[in-house]
Amino acid sequence: MKRILLAMVILMAFAFQSKGQTEEDALRYSFLDFGGTARYNSVAGAFGALGADLSVLSVNPAGMARFKSSEWSITPQIGLQNSTTQFTGNDATNGHESFVIGNLGVVGVIKAAQESPTLWKSIQFGLSYNRLANFNERTSISGISDTSMSYVFAAQAGGIHPDDIYESLPFTSGQAYDTYIINPGDSSGNYYTTQMYRGEFNHQHTIARKGHIGETAIAMSGNFNNKIYIGGTIGFPSIRFRQEKNHSETALSDSLEIENFTYNEYLTTRGNGVNAKLGIVILPTKWMRIGAAYHTATKFYYMKDNWSSSMSSNFKDDESYTSNSPDGSFLYKLKTPGRFIGSLSIIIARKAMISADYELVDYSKSALSSHPFSGSSYSFSNENNTGDINFRATHNIRIGSEINIAGPLYTRLGFAYYQNPYNPTALENNNAKLTYTGGFGYRVKDFYIDFAVKSSTWTKDYYMYDPILVENTPIRKSNTNLSFTFGRKF
Repeated sequence: MKRILLAMVILMAFAFQSKGQTEEDALRYSFLDFGGTARYNSVAGAFGALGADLSVLSVNPAGMARFKSSEWSITPQIGLQNSTTQFTGNDATNGHESFVIGNLGVVGVIKAAQESPTLWKSIQFGLSYNRLANFNERTSISGISDTSMSYVFAAQAGGIHPDDIYESLPFTSGQAYDTYIINPGDSSGNYYTTQMYRGEFNHQHTIARKGHIGETAIAMSGNFNNKIYIGGTIGFPSIRFRQEKNHSETALSDSLEIENFTYNEYLTTRGNGVNAKLGIVILPTKWMRIGAAYHTATKFYYMKDNWSSSMSSNFKDDESYTSNSPDGSFLYKLKTPGRFIGSLSIIIARKAMISADYELVDYSKSALSSHPFSGSSYSFSNENNTGDINFRATHNIRIGSEINIAGPLYTRLGFAYYQNPYNPTALENNNAKLTYTGGFGYRVKDFYIDFAVKSSTWTKDYYMYDPILVENTPIRKSNTNLSFTFGRKF
């Protein structure tokens, strides 16, 4: 059942390749990680009830009301990504390094005069940029199989006359026909055959991705009697994504005329959206903080994909062929799900704290839709229905602690559990994403320096092409992120 569902998804992606958007894209831009300052990262993002950190503008804006003085900070980050795969018993490893700005922001505090009778002790205005997802990664797959991606091209082309195949399928089967990888089985094109019809084939497959989701947040908060803190944020998230896939197969049988073929896919996506966040933090006692926040669904009112592909083939008679697709583009809209976050923090003798956040996100609520300026009325009903079936609501937990070990020195630890957004019926590997964090800080009256290490591991199912033809290739991913924050109060 799982392989049938996945086959439907992948064949649908081929069938609608003239538009290119699938429910997998909606999930990619909905699945956010915790990110921001080094202090926030070092406690695994468990900061919803604590506040006084620039990261909270994208989590619980009520925490901004905990600032007692104006402040700015900047957080450079180094990312180290590694992917390991196993296909038909063959292991492959690849990785990627990146340098980014994880957080940048400023908060201004306006305090009420001491003689004022108002119970509103202060208000805050904040502006920050937080990086909420990183797409930088590189994955390689290699191994020998007795099936070929060319079978997918041949099946897709069935029923299309050879004279019309490139115009009908310029990004896939049209190129396979132009490069003689597939040939019509009869003059009408009722069915097609492939040059790779027997034997085994050496597969080499690479996925290279770059990009991020970043959010610029404008926030306002207020401190009521040092007991109740409220805040709101208008967020302006942006998506920048680039992907290149390279798939090559070499025939290992001497009886075939073809030697090898290569198929390359290129995709870039840009998107801009808007959302809102509301939050509250309550101090029922001096040693307890309770927080809650609600994030509205993000409306990406502008999403644009640009894509192209190319294919080449080499034959044993020294003949070679190449084919390039036209440039494809499509304008559409995307809605990613809202979130609820509940938080609790315990302060111990003013020397330590333990904090936890619970986050509820329903990924089946993500949805693609047509853009009025796209010139298309395509409804995305198939993609959205598939997302409803394959995706689910997740329950995510973040736990962190901080100890003041001596004077201005602090040490921190954290752990995060992110439930897999796929329904158990949709995937073979349904493992959660686990993240371990740690760090330390140096904080004095006017400035602070924080450092964090964040290490995540998870496994993702991946099929190079139709799951009915090729076996699953589990991708075991590990990301290590090093953050360094410098902040100054004024």
